[in-house]
Amino acid sequence: MTDFQVKEFLTDIPRYAILSHTWEQEEITFQEIQNLDLAKSKAGFRKVLGACVRARRYHFDWIWIDSCCINKESSAELSEALNSMYQYYEDAAICYVYLSDVSGEYHPRNEKSNFGDSRWFKRGWTLQELLAPEFVVFLDKDWERIGTRWSLRDVVSAVTGIPADVFEGRDIDEYSVAQRMSWAAFRETTRPEDQAYCLLGIFGVSMSPIYGKGGVKAFMRLQQEIIRISDDRSIFAWVAAPPMAGLEEGWQNPYRDTPPVRIDKPRGLLAQSPYEFRMSGDVQASNVELIGNKSSYSFGNNGLHIHLPLDPASYSSGRFGEDIFLAHLLCRSTRDGGYLTVYLQKTSEDQYVRCYADEVFLTSSSPAMDNVRELTVREHLVTRRRVRSSDTSGAAESSMSRYNVELVHSAWDFLYQPSPHEGPGPFEVSGIDEHTVSVALDPSSLGVVQYKRPETGDSFGIILTHPRVGQPSLHISDETLIQGISIRGDTLLGGLNSGNYIMIVSERRGDSEEKIEIIYIGQDNPEIHLWTRPLRLPDLGFMVPSRVADSFDDLKFEGIFPPDPLGRITQDMAYVSVFRPHPDDPKECGYHTFRLLTYRWEDSGLDYIIHVAFGLQGSSEVWTDVVIQSPDCRESSEHVWKSYLDAGSRAQKRLQGEGFAKMVISIAGTISATARIQKTRNLQLGDYLLRLNVYRQ
Repeated sequence: MTDFQVKEFLTDIPRYAILSHTWEQEEITFQEIQNLDLAKSKAGFRKVLGACVRARRYHFDWIWIDSCCINKESSAELSEALNSMYQYYEDAAICYVYLSDVSGEYHPRNEKSNFGDSRWFKRGWTLQELLAPEFVVFLDKDWERIGTRWSLRDVVSAVTGIPADVFEGRDIDEYSVAQRMSWAAFRETTRPEDQAYCLLGIFGVSMSPIYGKGGVKAFMRLQQEIIRISDDRSIFAWVAAPPMAGLEEGWQNPYRDTPPVRIDKPRGLLAQSPYEFRMSGDVQASNVELIGNKSSYSFGNNGLHIHLPLDPASYSSGRFGEDIFLAHLLCRSTRDGGYLTVYLQKTSEDQYVRCYADEVFLTSSSPAMDNVRELTVREHLVTRRRVRSSDTSGAAESSMSRYNVELVHSAWDFLYQPSPHEGPGPFEVSGIDEHTVSVALDPSSLGVVQYKRPETGDSFGIILTHPRVGQPSLHISDETLIQGISIRGDTLLGGLNSGNYIMIVSERRGDSEEKIEIIYIGQDNPEIHLWTRPLRLPDLGFMVPSRVADSFDDLKFEGIFPPDPLGRITQDMAYVSVFRPHPDDPKECGYHTFRLLTYRWEDSGLDYIIHVAFGLQGSSEVWTDVVIQSPDCRESSEHVWKSYLDAGSRAQKRLQGEGFAKMVISIAGTISATARIQKTRNLQLGDYLLRLNVYRQ
């Protein structure tokens, strides 16, 4: 790392750090790093240098950086790297996540922070770079530490949709195929085929990368590889994006002033992209024991051969036609316990296609197993088990383990308190400098490093154990904060008698020692509550239209107020979250108890604004209202939203909300709009669906 030389290790791989980042202008390539004069002339060298400086600070001799460690001119090496990428990150001692577009000025739990808006959370390849390493440290644009995956697990979970217990040590193989696919649903890659290739390690499969054939074909190849090693039928629990009137194939609107006529496009049982799993975050793995020895399925040249329980759709869902069936996937949703079914249309004897592919219907009762059929579902388009490598830290193999305990600048007022029991033997402490001590101990010993602040009388201790036995813990007065031995935490926070706080953060080093940094946080720190209080998750979620299919092309979605940091806006829908007022923070959470959608319609020189308000009132009341503003009467979204807090008629509509919001109608000039909130029996994001229709008078 000191001379920027690239070296290949086939055996006896040394302990190394790894960098995760998003590619920008003038990244240093494998060929360019061989010529340092050329490399240093490019903008990307600053990133390479920053990563190496960070790694050297923690005594690493080697770091792996994808941009300059993969020879892309060799197709064989590129293929090997793509299939091994997950393993590279999994085997690293630590992963540095460099967020070049994030400022560390605000804590990530602060709404002013741009942490969750980072491009890094939106890229496909960074998903496995988030999941695979054992230790992850987030760094801001100036290479300053923002936090760790452990300490920010609630924030990272809210941003990514990945359950927090994944970051607490739960194996991702315990999640269904559909759930893991949903984690990639809103991520993008530069090359469409990489939407499939970036998921290889997450599912423990290998395949040769083929570029130029398109993302759909690559993603279907990925699913076929998954099916070879898994009989989890949640892989079929996806929802196609509904086609839009006048915009996409599948909808026909011969008369502009009438609702569109839907022409359903037949599909097979395989999805075409991760995006089609956007609704599947709550889908459990299938219970294949229900179907016994008929659980396996396979591909033939005429489609997917599978056994499925079938029921005539007309009996259960109101869809009529002797050729339409509900096929039970033997999966359940954790949201309401519903059983997942998809619509199949019979085309010939034992031959089917999937229809109404933009719906997965939920039934309340388990499927009857007396109507299991062997069938073939035709597609219309042309594993190994992951095992974490043995500990690479070296500490577990050594009889003695060593920690370097350092007071950072904020904690320099604390003084180390020597113990009369220190000295040669199983627990040994030695000074490195005024603010740092080195602690060595063997598997049988337990050591406590004590500190005291004379000015306030505050004191605390760090209880150290050998990594074979357990993890460090923080001891303050009579209170001990201990991370679970089975979970490798890296951040601890505890309150002092004075009301202030001490945080200890552990970070791996390259020399098999571990560094523990002690940070003092004053009670007057304006963001202390962000450190001590986990991120609150929304009480309810609403799925709302970002475009209105039952209307006309020039109705445009303008946005949401107040802005929703936990929401998502996509090509066909938006997910919006709301909160109930919280006794600990009524003002902040009350600000998000309802939201306002804004749409704009332009026609014949007229410019209408349609506002749709909806949210929670009290503990369970859901309400909605519609406001249409003509060109000569215009209010901002913020002004309309605030009017529901005042004493006028709009506020009364919010306060009188009862149960499910009934249909409301608003008329202005030449258009009218209706809105209604309801629970659905289809797989979706959130708890409720808001339906909006706009008509000409």
